[in-house]
Parts: sequence; structure tokens; C-alpha cells
Amino acid sequence: MRANHAPYVTKKMRKAIMRRTQLQNKYFKNKTFENLRNYKKQKNFCSKLYKKEKRQYYNNLDLRKVTDNKLFWKTIKPLMSDKGTSANKICIVENDKLLVKEEDVANSLNNYFDKAVNNLEINENRLLLSDVSCLTDPIDITVHKFRNHPSIISIQQSVEIVHTFDFCEVSLDEIATEVNKLNNKKLGTFNNIPAKHLKESSEICKEYLLKIWNDEILENQSFPDELKLADITPIFKKEDATLPKNYRPVSVLPSVSKVFERIMQKQLLQYIETFLSPYMCGYRKGFSAQMALISLLEKWKTALDEKKYAGAVLMDLSKAFDTINHELMIAKLYAYGFSKKSLTIMLSYFTNRWQRTKVNTTFSDWSELKKGVPQGSVLGPVLFNVFLNDLFYILDVTKVCNYADDTTLHVCDDSLKQLISRLEHDCYLAINWFENNYMKLNTDKCHLMISGHKYENTFANIGDDIIWEENKVELLGITIDRQMNFESHMAKLIAKANNKLSVLTRMINFLDFPKRRILLKSFFESQFNYCSLAWMFHGRGTNNKINHLHERALRMVYNEYEISFEELLLRDNSFTVHENNIKKLMVELYKVVNGLSSQIFCELFTKSNINNNLRVTSEFALPTIRTEHYGRNSLTYFGPLIWRSLPIEIKNSETLTKFQTLIKCWKPVCPCKLCKTYIPELGFL
Repeated sequence: MRANHAPYVTKKMRKAIMRRTQLQNKYFKNKTFENLRNYKKQKNFCSKLYKKEKRQYYNNLDLRKVTDNKLFWKTIKPLMSDKGTSANKICIVENDKLLVKEEDVANSLNNYFDKAVNNLEINENRLLLSDVSCLTDPIDITVHKFRNHPSIISIQQSVEIVHTFDFCEVSLDEIATEVNKLNNKKLGTFNNIPAKHLKESSEICKEYLLKIWNDEILENQSFPDELKLADITPIFKKEDATLPKNYRPVSVLPSVSKVFERIMQKQLLQYIETFLSPYMCGYRKGFSAQMALISLLEKWKTALDEKKYAGAVLMDLSKAFDTINHELMIAKLYAYGFSKKSLTIMLSYFTNRWQRTKVNTTFSDWSELKKGVPQGSVLGPVLFNVFLNDLFYILDVTKVCNYADDTTLHVCDDSLKQLISRLEHDCYLAINWFENNYMKLNTDKCHLMISGHKYENTFANIGDDIIWEENKVELLGITIDRQMNFESHMAKLIAKANNKLSVLTRMINFLDFPKRRILLKSFFESQFNYCSLAWMFHGRGTNNKINHLHERALRMVYNEYEISFEELLLRDNSFTVHENNIKKLMVELYKVVNGLSSQIFCELFTKSNINNNLRVTSEFALPTIRTEHYGRNSLTYFGPLIWRSLPIEIKNSETLTKFQTLIKCWKPVCPCKLCKTYIPELGFL
């Protein structure tokens, strides 16, 4: 396969390269002094032209293509490789036969996605179902069928219904707002109106969309069948690309469907949000994976600081979104107070859904979606949270760290034996809940980790399997080790940042200063942004490596190799990664003080009753600690300590936006070991 030219190779350069090749071949055939001189002259000309065209290309490069995450790799990656680019062609192995034709591949993947849930062999416990032979109405049948189901009973016992929920009418302005929120870059289904055209004609079509919502959906209690036809895009996950199981089915729905789903989502969330567990962190505004991790880690640190044990079981579900039972979902919504009219609309939304798999421009046959919520829909994540919510009601002696389908049961105890017993007890309840709710636990991917002072590894009985504890596990993208020093996780981040900086050195000399600064600064800092408050208390050696990488990036930007790292930071008006993490922590504490944070984060901090400075609106109490590693290096202690050193004018900011603006220029005075000067054989100053 012939390689493609780099984007900065112009027609003039290609002709010069061809001329150089001709002169080179001429010299090899006849090695005279004149032929050698002509070849070297043309070679030098090509080198100068190469540098000139490359520099001109970078100078003319649109800054948006550098700073936009989606456009970055499309712009930069071709510059890092001289290999030819080709369309990703999916090939699937089926019955020891390699399928290459797009039609065969599409049908093979579609058949796998259609049968994936049935292949899990989830058994239905008919003892939990009631007799419905005398009923005819679909909603009455569904509600009566599951009236004795454990999940329905636990919801009814735990939730107090004040008023029922109904979908309501909307105005023209609300329709127009939802249409304008559509993303032009998001593709719709084949032969449907693209989001771009829908937005351009919103003034014309909003009345028709309003009529569909008020008349067909609300009045007739029916979600249009045309809006339930989905094109599945197979997204490769990892490992072997020829196996269908390594592809994730992402549904692409019509753009009009997203307008109505957002209206339903908005109204549904206003009602159901009060019933959702505060420890459910996925797909919710104001919640994040970082909050779920911090909630677990801080409880662990508190327990280990008190010489206790901490343990967790990481549970993995197979095809969690695809296994949701539609009838049980309707019964749960009824238990949460949904009216019969709204349930009829939701049942219409679930039923008569069809999907087909798309491979490039080829489609498979249609297949009906009888279970699950479409991955890629607007309502899917919300409905998944509602379906999973009653799991939190039945757990007795453990806490839950949950984000989407990642569920981790964790507990702390004085006795190791008691800790294992508590984990096994609630794991049994969780497994029983999964079975009753038609979900499948993948015990092969369950992990056990226990921290505390002990001399040998232990195990726990999870279901019918024995799971041995591990020294480190990966949870929500963060590698957590038994000592919680995050050395393994930080080693991965540092290696990635180091590799990417090394690649960028190939083009740094061709960039002008503004592009160089934006590219390298954002490129470096982005490596250390994900869940940074969870791993910020790493070792001193790791911090030195991060600062060394940061220094290397700044020297590449400013082409300055004489001054110190601190002077480079001043010139760049920037801060170290650790100082930026402290600022992020202060933003979270400001949210806690002003009631803008979630309950899961507010529980970590205790407000002080004593306030000596009347100008300060609120202070935090420092918890009692016993150890340096687990006590002092915890957010519950470190956060309030830094908050006290924050200037009063920043603390008393009227809005979160103003606080974030002021704290950008604030230089933290940090008392931790990472910020203290260390002299060998002497200690910390």
C-alpha cells in the first residue's frame, strides 16, 4: 500500500522530491562529480523547502483545531506517522469463517447484539409473579404481575408518595429551546432530518413538533413508532477486533426523537430526583466519578487512621443496559408514583422498537428490541438509574460506591473476620437483587481488596465463587492499591504524558509561540485532570517526576534552559499540578459552604460551631487524626486546613463564578510534605 503524503507536503515539494529521486538514480548509474553535485544541490533544496512548508503549515493552522479535543487528533496525528491511512474495515470471525463483506459483517453483528441478552441465560423466578389471567389492560397486567416483587415492596416501604407524576404540555418556546440544543455534529438515522437542518428551520417546524407532543404523545398516549427506529453503530472496545463481543452497540436515533426525549427527561427528573439515592453518582448533574471515588477513599482513610480494616468488593454486570426488563421498569415507575397515563406513554416508548446495525454504508436486517434501554438515547441513562435505585434500599451493613453500572460495596470494621462477614452478607443480598431484577453478575470480573494491618491474603465467598483479595484494583479508571499511595496509577499517567511530550518535540520548532503555548500547556495539564482529588496525596518522588515533566513542557514552550522551574512558572503565570489540585479542592469546599455541592461530598466535612472572625461566613472543623499517611493526607483534614489560609475576600465571593475567577490567581501556602523543602540526612524544613 502506498503511503499518503503529510498534510504540509505541497505540489511544489512533491515535484522537488521527484526531481531529487531522479538525480539520485542518475548518480547511482553514473557516479561522476557533476551528477553528485546536482544531486546534493537538489537534496539541500528539498530540505530547505520541507522546513519552509512545514513552518508555514503550522503558522496557518487554525487554533480551534489545536484546542478542540475532537479535532486535535485529526489534525496532529497525520503529522506523527508516515504510514498510509485507510478506512477502518471491520472483519468478523463466525463459525471459523472470516466475514469480510460489509453486509455479512452487519448481519453477524446485528444477530449477536440481538441474542446477547438471551445468551446470558437469565432465569425468571415465577414465584415472584402474580396471576394476571383475569386482566386485559396492559398497564394493569404489568402492575399486578409484579405487585409482590421484592423490589416493588422495598420501593413502597422506602418511598413516600405525595402526588402522582404526569407528563405535561409544553410551550412553543420550550420546543424551540430543545431544538436549538441539538448538536450539529451528532448524526441522525439514515434518511431522517439532520439536526443542522432541523435547527435552521426551527421557526417553521416547532409548531408541528408541539402538535406531535400535545396531541399524539400526551393525548393519544403513544410515542411515534417512526422515532423508535435506531441505527446501531458498533464501537470497538478492546482486544480482538474480529470477535463480536468486543463491540459495543451504540444506538443512533432520529434527531426529532431527541427533542421529545429531552422534554420527557426534564419533566421526569424534576419528579424522580428526590427519590434517587445520594450515593448514585452516574448520569446526574452535580455528581461525578470523582465524588464516588472520594466518598469511598475518605471513609477508608478514616478507618485506617483509626487502625481499623477497610474492604470492598467491585461488582461487574454483564450487558447491564441491555438486560433491563420493560415490564418490571413500568412496575417500578408505578411504585414511584407515576400515573396510569404516564405509564402508558412509557410503555409505548419501550415497545415496538426496531434496530439495525450499520457498517459504513451497509445496513443489516431489522430486529426488534424487546429488552433494555437503547445506548445512545437521552432517556436511557435516567431510566437505568431509576431501575437500579432500589438496590440501595436493601443493603444493610455496607456502603455503595456507584457510577452507572459500576457498583462497589465497601465497609470498615475493627475486626477482619467481621468485615469479611459484612461484605459477604450484603454481596448475597446484591446478587439476589440482580437475579430478581433479571440482571447478570459477572463473577469472573469481580474483585476484592482489603486494607489494614495483616500478615496474609484472605478471601470472600461471593455467590458460588471464592474471590481472593488483590493488592491493587482499577475502579472508575483509577488504580487503587492497598496502601493508597497511587504509585501504580501515577506511573501510568506519567508514562503517557512523557510519551506524548516526546512526540510533540518533533514539531515544536515549527510552531509559533501562541500555538506552542496553547498546545503544550493544555496537552500536558489534560493528562492530570481526571479525578485529580482522588490521587492528589501521592508520594514525593512521584511529585518530582510530575514537576520535571511540567518543567520540560515549559522549557519547550519558551525555549528557555537557563532559568529555574519556579521562574518558568512565573513567566507562564501558571502553577504546579499539586497547586492546581488544591484550588480544585477549594472550589469544592466553597460549594459545600454555600449549599451547591451534593450530599455525598458534604458528609465528608463538619462545619465548626466556633467562629472567631465575624467576617468569615463559615469555617470547617479539623478532625482528630493519628497518622500522617491516612490522617493528614486526607481531604477531610487537608481541605479545612487549607480553607483557613484562604483570603477572606475570596471566601466571601458572592457567586461560584467569581470565586473561581479569584482563586485562579491565588498562590496556595501548602503545609504538606510535597511542598516542603527536603534535605537528605536532615529532613523537612
